[in-house]
Amino acid sequence: MRPLHDHRTRMRRLSVFGLGVLLVVPFARAATPAALPALPALPAASLAQTPYPGVLQLSIDARDVERAILRGKLVLPVAGPGPQTIYFPRWVPGHHAPSGPISRIAGIVVRAAGTSIAWQRDPVMMHALHVQIPAGVAQIELEFQYLSPTDPSMGRIEVSREMIDLQWTSLAPYPASYVSRAMTVQADVQLPEGWAYATALQTDRIEGGTIHFAPVNYETFVDSPILAGPHHRSEPLGQIEGAEVSLDLFADRPELLQATPEQLAAHRALIEQTARLFRSRHFERYHFLVGLTGTIGSLGAEHMQSSENFTVPDYFTGWADAAPSRELLPHELVHSWNGKFRRGADLLTPTLDVPMQNSLLWVYEGLTRYLGAVLAVRSGLHSFDEALGNFAQSAAAMQYRTGRQWRPLRDTTNHSIYAEGPQPWPSWQRGSDYYLEGQLIWLDVDTLLRERTSGRHTLDDFVRALFAVQDRSQVPLAYELEDVVAALQTLAPHDWAGFFNTRVEQVASDAPLDGLQRGGYQLVYRDQPTGFFRSGERQRKVTDLSIPLGLVVKDDGTVADVRWESPAFDAALTIGTRILAVNGRAYDREVLVQAVGRCKGRPEPLRLMVQRGESIQDRDVVCASGLRYPWLERKESARGPRERTAASLEAIFAPLTR
Repeated sequence: MRPLHDHRTRMRRLSVFGLGVLLVVPFARAATPAALPALPALPAASLAQTPYPGVLQLSIDARDVERAILRGKLVLPVAGPGPQTIYFPRWVPGHHAPSGPISRIAGIVVRAAGTSIAWQRDPVMMHALHVQIPAGVAQIELEFQYLSPTDPSMGRIEVSREMIDLQWTSLAPYPASYVSRAMTVQADVQLPEGWAYATALQTDRIEGGTIHFAPVNYETFVDSPILAGPHHRSEPLGQIEGAEVSLDLFADRPELLQATPEQLAAHRALIEQTARLFRSRHFERYHFLVGLTGTIGSLGAEHMQSSENFTVPDYFTGWADAAPSRELLPHELVHSWNGKFRRGADLLTPTLDVPMQNSLLWVYEGLTRYLGAVLAVRSGLHSFDEALGNFAQSAAAMQYRTGRQWRPLRDTTNHSIYAEGPQPWPSWQRGSDYYLEGQLIWLDVDTLLRERTSGRHTLDDFVRALFAVQDRSQVPLAYELEDVVAALQTLAPHDWAGFFNTRVEQVASDAPLDGLQRGGYQLVYRDQPTGFFRSGERQRKVTDLSIPLGLVVKDDGTVADVRWESPAFDAALTIGTRILAVNGRAYDREVLVQAVGRCKGRPEPLRLMVQRGESIQDRDVVCASGLRYPWLERKESARGPRERTAASLEAIFAPLTR
């Protein structure tokens, strides 16, 4: 998953009312607390491999889009009387964190033979419910509501009048003690009348407005979300090893679905280039589930047979300004191989309640970030200059990440597990840097492979060695660091373990930029932004002066980021401060940019009038460097401005011909 987005809201709150029991004690009367029945121990991590006895039947009513309430019912066959534990998903694959939104589950009622039976929440594991199955009961029913956010302050918007992002990982409780692949689910969904839908699930039939899906194992089921809405367009994109790939578009308004033949051709070229890169596949069919929306929260999420891609409404209609968004689909498609079929061993858990670890996210996400960026330019989704702007921005962001002085990249893989909400000093604390820094590390690997083998081997060969195995299999397969090192060693003998240790496990003052140098380019700074950089500013609705000032400002003047130990930091600016005036003029983006430009070579600081809370003060910010934006500049060569060698970026970005 990309954090475009960063992406994902996690609400993990402990509750002192976790047992779901209310004890009423009269005021001022001494009383002995009533004894609660003993709760059974949670099942051990060693789980049954035998199939669950029966089929889980899950029904979701998603018609109440006005109030964004989804109503669910699970019919669960049971083998006999006694204790039963039911989980709601907690550790969601692709989220790298215990992000299952249990706080949004309400109205829980459990019935057996039409009679309500008591349930208790586990006092430690809040996603677990304990029930006692009565004698003579063959199945129980669990009803609930999923209360989807209705305002961004509550979390990512998933339901609107024009679109639903239905994620089974929020809606699919399951019985304890069985591995996910050993449970079978048969689901049905009700959508608003007249709505289209797309999913990797196989539709069995549609009766009376209810969509019934074919039975499938639980692991595959929760990995197959549904995107639905009234404004829909589907385009076939071609095949990967015989499997059809489709672009399923949903939009806030029908006119946003207007894609030109040239734009669709680039997406079809993406499928062709991906097929030539991997030469394998692990899906029966693949769906890009794409939401063109300003209402549903942005998201890029990977799945084995589909991907959720929520991007800017004008992805097609404002193509020229959407360059950063055009990397989203390549990234999530690569994840079908790297992250879904193969993933770090400590992420491959048997159920969604077993904790995951993220030690190899710099492979899972970093390599995917690199391959997605490369495929974007090979397919024509990015021009060569846009690709240079993309890599320049990544390089500068990591070079100026001050937290690299104390925190190694490896430790950033833990960020999603423990981080709660936005950070006050992102550059110092470091967040999910395994994406961008991972991108640079894998460029380094690619150019080094090409250099050491005189172009006989490239990272493409490594990708096939690691991922083009057990072709057609949809059973996830783990990899360890040793597997990564061994695959590289076969292609080009080198101390790859030491290579990764230096870049991943140790702190370093500089970002890993050797790949750029080896690829024929160097990071430089100019007083005008690249087109890619400016597009990113427009999409994020910010003015990004992070290089010269350490300052990023929202369009309304609110400070969005301050780099640690930067000029803005020294002036005591913080996230949330609002800039009211620049050198005596009311704040405006152009006023700020022009003022910084005029600072170059001058000793006078930039004077900002700022408001924080009720206080209004003047702050002086040193700005003698003027405007500075990252670019990649071709290193001088006797062969011309765009010398092409085996390790050059020109060679790496060239489309594959076979």
